[in-house]
Amino acid sequence: MKIIGGKDKFSFHSTLYLIYYISQKYRMRRILKTNNVKLWVLIALLTLFYGFAFIFSEFYGSPFGGIKDFCILAMQWGVVVMGTMGLLYALVLNKYVFAVFFPLLTVLCTLLTYFRYTLQVALTPMIIDLALINDVRTCMDVVSFQLIIWIILSLCFSAFCVYYRWKYIKVEKWYFHLLVAFVFIMLTNAWIPRFIRPVTERMPYSIYYNICRYLDEKEIVAEKRDTFNASQATCHSDSLTVVFVLGESLRYDHLQLNGYERNTTPLLAKDTSVVSFPDIYTEEYYTHTSVPHILTRADSIYPERAYNEQSFITLFKQAGYRTSWIANQESVDTYVYFMNECDTLIYANRGQSLYKFDKWLDGDLLSYYEDELQHRNSKKFVLLHTIGSHWWYNARFPDSFEQFKPVIKSRVVSACTHEEMINSYDNTVLYTDYVISRLIDELKEKKAILFFLSDHGEALGEDGYYLHAEDYPMSHRPACFVWYSSSYALAYPDKIRNLKNNKMKRYRTDFMFHSILDAADIESEYMNKDFSILKD
Repeated sequence: MKIIGGKDKFSFHSTLYLIYYISQKYRMRRILKTNNVKLWVLIALLTLFYGFAFIFSEFYGSPFGGIKDFCILAMQWGVVVMGTMGLLYALVLNKYVFAVFFPLLTVLCTLLTYFRYTLQVALTPMIIDLALINDVRTCMDVVSFQLIIWIILSLCFSAFCVYYRWKYIKVEKWYFHLLVAFVFIMLTNAWIPRFIRPVTERMPYSIYYNICRYLDEKEIVAEKRDTFNASQATCHSDSLTVVFVLGESLRYDHLQLNGYERNTTPLLAKDTSVVSFPDIYTEEYYTHTSVPHILTRADSIYPERAYNEQSFITLFKQAGYRTSWIANQESVDTYVYFMNECDTLIYANRGQSLYKFDKWLDGDLLSYYEDELQHRNSKKFVLLHTIGSHWWYNARFPDSFEQFKPVIKSRVVSACTHEEMINSYDNTVLYTDYVISRLIDELKEKKAILFFLSDHGEALGEDGYYLHAEDYPMSHRPACFVWYSSSYALAYPDKIRNLKNNKMKRYRTDFMFHSILDAADIESEYMNKDFSILKD
């Protein structure tokens, strides 16, 4: 629910006035009766229980650099607890609703908390999908004796609460109580924008919102897009491997390849088959919009193609390629359709969330990547969607890659020094260099080409701005480079010559659709070689 402009303020203040009016009409002495006190005590105790038993797990392990950071974390926890109080308040008003939904909610939160502590996973649409597609035996592999004990305890606790509610509490003036519950829910889920994401990404609201996201994504995947189905793409090569690494938040000027003073890409810098393109511009500056733009024929004239057309993956399939998408990011409704265009979709880290701060590494993609390259199909296309240099930087590289120090210590950007921000960011670039080099090692004996393009850049202190998702100049300058094998160079010498000649030209990310098809030796009426970086 999103209310815009003046209606937002009107709804909020009107609700507060209505509460005040009712309180005056019935007078507080009539409201403060024994039954109401018992009701409020129950709600308070349930809220505290949820806050410490469940919601605390969502903040456990969050980094903080001092008392100020701790206070910010505590306030966020308090906001989630406040929203939870509104939900519990609403449930407890009707004893039948409470008897059904409170035990269910408590058991679900127990499950999520258990897996958060033991497996370091959070609820995501990918986790829901995994639970639904796996057979019973596979699901039972994660069930332990300890989990069963915790579920039994949560059911016993729920049964006691339901019994107490039925026997000792009688709700009077239920509409007043419902109005108060509604205010707490709306404050944290709609009326105050800064509260919405922290609350909806954490228990108990994350259960509802992730189920909705899962259903929305399934609906999007089921959409009928037949942009390229009337044509037939062809490939003139019998054997070719094309790899596309879709990077995250990597800006061009922090690559040693492009003259950066630090050795952030030592492995790629010494590979003579790497051609870097330092002058790429993207109109988009966050992942949700940039990825659809990169994968489709969308451009500044026809931006709508990003949301109503198929991607180049369909043309790869028509040309006889086996297509794979290996994801190290969660699925998003703007590009989940394209993920499902592939023959194979693999999630390397289904239980990861940007609201967790555990290690989340692109090295986890490597084993899946190696398996895909072993497939018997002679023509392969593999897309790897990396987590790259996304904030929180320290989670994007192993401790062994902490070369530039000191690194950030706080999740609050304003509490970090500029030096710490740069050092941690550069460590992510150093680790990306390692991961890409490992990908390249698997291709050296094949006729293969690899494209790397970051979805957008990153602000690193220019004019006092950091991170992305805002229209900062450096958010529009992503890193881009291409690697080719010796066999590929022998088979397509003209393409390689043109690639090198074009490396200093300026391109928009529109180039990718046409360039990657050109590199794959695919012919289609929908591609325009004039936009290809391999064209003279």
